Amino acid sequence: MDRRQLTGILLLVIALQILPISDTLAKYLSASLPVLQVIWARFFFHCLVTGLYSAWRYGPHMLLPTVSWTLTARSAALFLAVALFYVAIHHMPLTTALTLWFVEPFLLTLLALLVFKEKVTPLQWLAIAVGFLGIVLAIRPSADNWQWSYLIGLAAGMGYAVFLLLTRVVESRIPAVVSVYQTGLVGCVLSSIAVIPVWQSPSAIQWLQLMATGCIAAIAHFLIIKAFERAEASLLAPFTYAEVITATILGILVFGDVPDRWAYVGLAIIILSAIAVVPREPKREVSPQA
Repeated sequence: MDRRQLTGILLLVIALQILPISDTLAKYLSASLPVLQVIWARFFFHCLVTGLYSAWRYGPHMLLPTVSWTLTARSAALFLAVALFYVAIHHMPLTTALTLWFVEPFLLTLLALLVFKEKVTPLQWLAIAVGFLGIVLAIRPSADNWQWSYLIGLAAGMGYAVFLLLTRVVESRIPAVVSVYQTGLVGCVLSSIAVIPVWQSPSAIQWLQLMATGCIAAIAHFLIIKAFERAEASLLAPFTYAEVITATILGILVFGDVPDRWAYVGLAIIILSAIAVVPREPKREVSPQA
């Protein structure tokens, strides 16, 4: 593995340790504010912070949407994924929602194979499958308490797989932060219209939490975009399981969801599956100098 690919993996893992903070805030806020208002804050402040920085760094003309089907489709896919995920975490524990969300690596690897003709090794397939089994073992969702929100969680993971795939085909000439800004535009516009009938006046603390929800998510998605600029989707797919680590910790601290020993076994399997998928470079023979 070269340094560029390793950097891509590192950026993705860092992003996925940041993103659960935004999700935790969203779940916490949805207990006192309409879910649609939390979704609005996620995209409005996402666009506000990245838009202001883009205008300052590259000029106000960067705030104009780029006419591109890939950017529009990616923005719509992210909005669909996040909106459905926020609905799911409103009705279930964050770790349970992530269990359903992690249908994404399967779909991402399959789509990368079909669309980009990326080579997927048997070890990568095995690592993804084992990682998913680790998630199931850690959470152990019961069929006895199956509910409609589980289907919403699965749909959220599908939308996110499409978002990550489209991240690979966005024009490279667009600066990453501008790409992050434009990625949130569809969600910002649609949620700003839809939130009007259900709007509730937040307190000062809630305003700060709403702003943090969008800003933290924007930082995480900036790192995700940079990661996919450096490594193939099929290589990065198993490392998306890293998100469950911070999500589990925050679930304990904020919501009191204490994992049992089987949960820790599942997390160990997840981490090991991600490490196992890293391809090793063959040793190079040192040729004698003349």
